[in-house]
This record gives sequence, C-alpha cells and structure tokens, in this order.
Amino acid sequence: MVKTLLITRPKHDITTRYLFYWSHELIDLAKEKGFSVLDLDDKRANAKEFNSMVRKHEPSFVFINGHGDENVVCGQDNEILVEADKNEEIFSSKIIYALSCKSAKILGRKSIEKGALVYIGYEDDFIFFRDNERISRPLEDKTAALFLEPSNQLVRSMLKGHSAEDSFNRSKNKFYENIKSLLSSESSDNFLVPWLLWDLKNQVCLGKKDAIL
Repeated sequence: MVKTLLITRPKHDITTRYLFYWSHELIDLAKEKGFSVLDLDDKRANAKEFNSMVRKHEPSFVFINGHGDENVVCGQDNEILVEADKNEEIFSSKIIYALSCKSAKILGRKSIEKGALVYIGYEDDFIFFRDNERISRPLEDKTAALFLEPSNQLVRSMLKGHSAEDSFNRSKNKFYENIKSLLSSESSDNFLVPWLLWDLKNQVCLGKKDAIL
C-alpha cells in the first residue's frame, strides 16, 4: 500500500515563504521513498482543500507549515485549518508534524485524545532568525538554516522509516550540533544560541512514540 504525505505550504508572508521553499527537499525525498505527495501549496493551503484531501486520501503523515497558536494551525492568509474542540478528529490515525507556533500545547494534546497517533510540534512560539540580505533566496540563508535544518531533519528521518521518537531526538540533536558549533566559534551569530535552545526546549513529541510511517 502506497503511503501518503500531505504537506501544507502557504506563502503569504516572509515566514511562510521561507517554510515554503525549505520544504522542497522534503517533497523530493518523500517521492524518492515512494510516498504519494499531496502538496497544498500557496492558495491551495486552504481549509476546504485541506479537509477534502485529508478525508479523501487518508494520508499517514501530515506536515503542517504555517502560523498558529495553542488551539489552531493555519494555512494561506492565516485561514484556520484545524481547531481544538472543533475538528481535531481529522488527525485521527495519523502522524502529525506541525511547524506552527504553540499548537502542541492544546491542539496537539486534544488531537491525541481524538485518535491521532503522534503529534510533534511546539508548545510555544517556533522562532527562527534570518539574514535580511538573503530574503529573496531563502535556501541560501545560513542563519535561517540553523533553525530550519533541525526541523527538516525530523521530517527527513520520519520519511526514512525512523520512529517518531527517534526522529524527534534526531531533530533535537541537530539543534544541539548547531548550538555547539556556534559556541565553539567566534561567530557573530552567538546571540542565536538562546533562541535555538528555546525551539529545542519547546519541541515535543506526543502520543505513540514508537510509531513509524
């Protein structure tokens, strides 16, 4: 049976634009690993399309890129895709990774209660810095890479067949590697260390930690 990845990639501001482009390699990897990929990019990252695709195709892995808060994850133009106490049951039987601020705090836990296998996300804001001289070329932004590479490592590991917990730990290890690299250098980017620690601390893995795709 072909496994399916559903990914949302809104692109309506600088933050979502970065996530949009940084997800390209993960889409390529998913296809290489034999996944069917449902790419809800740009304006397709809306509630109607999201709900239709999830219910029709029952993806095993849902990767959300976008803004959010404790109760919601959002798509294009911050349209709510999933909301706690409203439609979180749509995540039932699925592995979720939400690169979205704060959503693990309430929505993630309620999603697990409603049957999601795994919810990996952040209990507070996911913060990343960028190089303003690279805004037009996000993939060349080495400052943003310090934050987005650990995130990509999590998805990369899941797609390669590692468990949710192992993938989660590999992501955290990548944060640690980047922190150690900054601390051992005389880089002017040392000020980023507390923010990398912030993201590392607030990333959580809820649910069936031994689940694999």
